[in-house]
Amino acid sequence: MKFTCVLLVVLAVLLALNLRVDGAPFPPPQFRLCQSADRCCPPVSQKPPVPFQFQTGLPWRTRIAAQFADAKYIAKYQRAYQLMKALPNSDPRSLYAQARMHCAYCGAAFYYPRSDYSLEIHDGWFFFPWHRMFLYFHERILASLIGDPTFALPFWNWDNQSQGATQGNVMPRYYSERRWSNKSNPLYDPNRNRFALPPHLIDLNSGGGCSGMPDDYLRTENNRLMYNQMVSGPTTPSLFFGSTYRFGWSGGMGGGTLEGAPHGTVHIFTGNPYSRNPYDDMGNLNVAALDPLFYAHHANIDRLWEVWKGMGGRHKDISDPDYLKSQFVFYDENKRLVSVSVGQVLNAGNLRYGYQKVPNPWMNPKAGGMSTASVDGMDMSGQSVEATQCSALANSDVPALIKSSPLLKKSGNILFTTPLTFRVRRLAPTGNRQEILEINNIEIDWTKKAKINAFLFYPGASGSSIDCMEFFGTFAHIPASNHKKKLGYSKSWRLGLTTKLAQLGKSGFSQVVVTLVQVGSNQHIKFGATKIKLEK
Repeated sequence: MKFTCVLLVVLAVLLALNLRVDGAPFPPPQFRLCQSADRCCPPVSQKPPVPFQFQTGLPWRTRIAAQFADAKYIAKYQRAYQLMKALPNSDPRSLYAQARMHCAYCGAAFYYPRSDYSLEIHDGWFFFPWHRMFLYFHERILASLIGDPTFALPFWNWDNQSQGATQGNVMPRYYSERRWSNKSNPLYDPNRNRFALPPHLIDLNSGGGCSGMPDDYLRTENNRLMYNQMVSGPTTPSLFFGSTYRFGWSGGMGGGTLEGAPHGTVHIFTGNPYSRNPYDDMGNLNVAALDPLFYAHHANIDRLWEVWKGMGGRHKDISDPDYLKSQFVFYDENKRLVSVSVGQVLNAGNLRYGYQKVPNPWMNPKAGGMSTASVDGMDMSGQSVEATQCSALANSDVPALIKSSPLLKKSGNILFTTPLTFRVRRLAPTGNRQEILEINNIEIDWTKKAKINAFLFYPGASGSSIDCMEFFGTFAHIPASNHKKKLGYSKSWRLGLTTKLAQLGKSGFSQVVVTLVQVGSNQHIKFGATKIKLEK
C-alpha cells in the first residue's frame, strides 16, 4: 500500500511538470474530466474517492445459474431492479447512472492530464477485472435497496447446451415477459432480438438477427466454439486476457479470446437489429447496461474467468505490476466514490462471492464420454463437442495448397464478403513456447458490428463452418454508436496455433494456410501484416 501511494505521488509530480508518462499503472480517473458526445458521463462527486477495503463481515453470496431461480428469488430480484429503476437519474445508484458509468468507461470518455489517450476498458487486459468491479458494486447496490446483504446476481448460463426442462442456453422467461405475476416486469427490456427470446437457443456464433439453424446444430456449434475460445485457443494469459495496456498508451488494441466471442456475439445476438440504433440495447455499448440481462450475461463471463484459471498450467492471472496497481473508481451502495485496484479483485473469494457449480460439457473435446442421464437435474445425453476435419485435404496435398496460397502484403489487405485465403511462414520452435498468429492493423467502421471467423488449412470454409476442427478463432466487434475512433486507429487479433496444429496433425509444415470469413456483416475490413510469434 505504501509503495502504491509513493508511485501515485511520483506520477502526480510528473503530470504537474507537464511531462508525458509512458508506461505505468493507471491512476483513478477523475469524473470531472469526462468528455462524452453521448452524455455518458457519470455524476460528479464533490468528495475524493475512498480506498476500497474488503468487507470481511459480508455474508457469503452464491451466484446461481439463472435457469434454476425459484419464485422467491425471482420476486426478490425483480424488486431490486424495480427500486433501482425508480431512483432519479441523478442518483449514481440508479440503473440509468449505472449504464452511463459503463458507457463512459467503455466509450473512451475518461481523459487524463498530460496524456495523449483516453481510457478504454474493452479490447485489452482490463476487460475481466473492470467488469468484475462493476458487477460487484452493482450487486451491492441492489442488495442495499432490498435490505438483503445475502443477495447475489444470477449468471446467464448460455454456454451450457444441456437439454431438458432447465436449459441454460435459453433466455429465462422472467426476462422476456412484459408482465410477471400480474405486475410490470422490471427485468423486461423491449429492445431485444425476438429470435433471442424463449424458446430459441442463443447462437454463440451469431452475426445478429435470426440464426436459422436447428437446435441440435446450434448445440454442437456452440459447444465447439466454447471449446476453442476457452480451451484450445487461449493457451497463454495474453491470449485469454488480451493486449497489454499501460498508462500513456493507446488502448483497445486487441481483446482476448472470450471477449470477442462468445461475449461479443451474445451482446449482438440479444440486441434488437431493427431498433433506432441497430442492436440496441445489448448490442450497443452506449446503452447495453440499461438491460438487466447485461449483468447476468457478465456474471457468466466472470464465472468463465474462474473456470479458465481452474484449468491449471499456464492458465494464471497476469502478474505485471502495472496491471495489478491500476485503479478505477465506482459509486458504492452509500453513494460514495470508491477507488479499487485490479490486484484487489483477482480473487473472487476475497469479495465474498462464488458461483453455483454447473456442468461445463464443452471443456472436453470428447464430452460425449461424460454423458449421463442427469447431472444436477439437467439431461446431459448426446453432449459431444468432438469435431471432425471438414477439409478432404490429405497431408500429402498440403505442400501444393501452401504453394498456391499467396503471402499477404504488409498493408492494404482487404476482407469483404468473399473469404480470403493466405499463407504465413512459421518460426523454428524454441522450447515449450506457444505459437501465436498475429493479424495487425485491423481497420473497420467502429460504429458498426463486425465478425470474422478464422480457419486453418480449409480454403472452402464458410461462416457456419465452426463445427469443423479447422476453425481456430473469432474476431467480433460490438459497436458503440457515435463513438468515433481517432484517425488511424486499428486493432490486432491474436490466435493460438499450437494446440490446433497438433489436433489437425499439421505441426510438421513450415507454413500455415489461413482462411478468414466475414460473418453477419459486410464491411470492407482492412488489415496489415500477419506474422507468427512465440510466447512462453
